[in-house]
Amino acid sequence: MKELNDDELQELLNNGLVPDNKTLSDEDKDDLLAYQNLFTALSTEPEQGLPMSFAANVKRKLQEQANRKSDLRFNLLALAIFAAGLTLAYGLLSVMSPESGDMFLSAVISFKWVLLVLVAGFIGYLFIDQRLVKRSY
Repeated sequence: MKELNDDELQELLNNGLVPDNKTLSDEDKDDLLAYQNLFTALSTEPEQGLPMSFAANVKRKLQEQANRKSDLRFNLLALAIFAAGLTLAYGLLSVMSPESGDMFLSAVISFKWVLLVLVAGFIGYLFIDQRLVKRSY
């Protein structure tokens, strides 16, 4: 007996022929049984799919990214306002009284390490804060 192809196997299954039919050879019975098991497996839906919270997780991740960008912009703006405030204070004091502007500039220069440590600490804090927010626990 010739070997059955896929179309013939499908036709036999559609006609209701079962794999333990006596008219089929052992190889054809095995093929028919494998074909029947394959289509039974394909007709069932997958057991695991996307979790129910998939959409909420994606939305949360996108919102976290947007919040991080917004926080970074805000923090950089705060740093720029600090620098602009020092510059504006020096400019206004120099316009009102050149001596007080010079005193302010000398005070800033004498405490430059304190200001640099404050700025570095502020940037370090922002960096650590962004890392902690980004990390998923």
